Amino acid sequence: MVPNELIKKIIDEQSQIIGVDLARSRALATGAISYSSAQDVTLSEEPPIVLDKLINSYKEIFGQASVDVCVDVIRKFPFQEISQYISPSIQGLVSAKKRK
Repeated sequence: MVPNELIKKIIDEQSQIIGVDLARSRALATGAISYSSAQDVTLSEEPPIVLDKLINSYKEIFGQASVDVCVDVIRKFPFQEISQYISPSIQGLVSAKKRK
């Protein structure tokens, strides 16, 4: 599991809800994500920072519902494979949602 795959899955899921153009533009607005091709993302910072920026970018526009969508995507991956790519604050959201 590479961090780019996780980021791409989040963008893809947001695309299903808000549309491809808006989901991609919010990803690009982080300044930490670019597209190396139509399907491949490139990260310019450490994965936990990129993930935080991406989630916050969606949250700025769409609020907590967009955060929940991101957390749902993260939860689909085995935690041991992605834990190193997730900041403590996002880990807290993932584990809090599991308890509900």
